Amino acid sequence: MFNRLFKYSFLILAILTSTCKRKIPETLETKVIAKIHELNGSDKNPESFAAPEGEPLYLYPPKLKLIKVSADTVYLRVINDFYLTQSMGSAGAEEYIVKSATSLLEINGIRYVDFDFKMGDHAYPGTFSKAGYQAHPE
Repeated sequence: MFNRLFKYSFLILAILTSTCKRKIPETLETKVIAKIHELNGSDKNPESFAAPEGEPLYLYPPKLKLIKVSADTVYLRVINDFYLTQSMGSAGAEEYIVKSATSLLEINGIRYVDFDFKMGDHAYPGTFSKAGYQAHPE
C-alpha cells in the first residue's frame, strides 16, 4: 500500500507542477509594458509597425515604444510620429497624447510621462503629468 501511495504522490506532484504557473512578481516596468501593449493594440515590437521607406507616412498610425522607466517617469518614443504630428489634426494628436499619458499615469508610482518625437504642426514633444503638459524646449 505504501508503494502505491508513493507512486501516486509523484504523479499528483508532476501534474500540479506542470499545470500550475508560477506567479511572476509585477514590477513597475512590467506594468508599464503591459499598458503600452494595450495602447498599441499589440505586444509586438513597436518598430515593426514603422512606415517602410518610400511608403506614404500618413498611412501608418503612431505606436509607443518604451525607452526606459526611471524612478517615477516613463520615457517613450513615438514610432510613426509623422502621423501624429501631421495627419491626426490638433484634436486627434491631443487626444492620443492625453489618452496615452493618463493611461500610464494610472499606474501607481508613475508621476510623469515623457514623449519624444519630432515636433510637427499638430503636436510637440514634452512631459505630461497630472498637473498638465510641459513642452520640451527646442
